[in-house]
Amino acid sequence: MSKDEKTLVLEYLEDIQAGRHDAAYDAFAEDATWTTPPSLPWPGKFFGRKDIFEGYFAVDKGLFTTGMDSYDLEIRLVVAQGEHVVVEMTHRSTGLNGREYLTDHCLVFDVRDEKIQAVREYIDSLYLKESMIDPA
Repeated sequence: MSKDEKTLVLEYLEDIQAGRHDAAYDAFAEDATWTTPPSLPWPGKFFGRKDIFEGYFAVDKGLFTTGMDSYDLEIRLVVAQGEHVVVEMTHRSTGLNGREYLTDHCLVFDVRDEKIQAVREYIDSLYLKESMIDPA
């Protein structure tokens, strides 16, 4: 039985929240991409699911007390049309610096052949930088 795009994305988010990395990893196509705002201090684009998990998500080990083990995400809105799923959510955490992290994210997923092909992430990169990377 095939999954629709919205179900696949929501299951991926449940897996990443719970730290089920194998299941989350398997949700992505081998050649998937993840694009972040260019103002962040790491690559603006990650190529391939291996790079997404060993590069993009690995950054969290140096930012948050939970690292990559779990995520506190409140899904507020999901809109799906065809191959595209847009998720608006709030991410809560505590930084390794002891500061609270609470910000909104918008993720646009492209899904084909029951795999996530691409993710475009929109976040307040200034907030992330000032609160977690270069705190005053």
